[in-house]
Amino acid sequence: MIELVEAGPQRLALRGGLDFDNAVVAHQAGLAFLARDARGSWVIDCSGLESANSAALAVLLDWLASAHRAGGHLRFEGLPERVRAIAGISEVDELLEAGV
Repeated sequence: MIELVEAGPQRLALRGGLDFDNAVVAHQAGLAFLARDARGSWVIDCSGLESANSAALAVLLDWLASAHRAGGHLRFEGLPERVRAIAGISEVDELLEAGV
């Protein structure tokens, strides 16, 4: 189960497990939040992400791309080591760490 909740103004918290089974739902939820202030500066706290696979990385990267296309800013905090490792293998770790 994955949960994306408001944790403050332009701040979201990602909790649970993000994998192939729920990636589409999580992706759409994130896009809906980001669309509320497309040009804003968002932070997503990932410290509550208990499990993740390459589908999670794809979701996070698409959120970054969506924010960038809309002229907004997005960065992640508390990325779990598993996500960092997958990003490193995919050579997108710097992008994931820096945000847009």
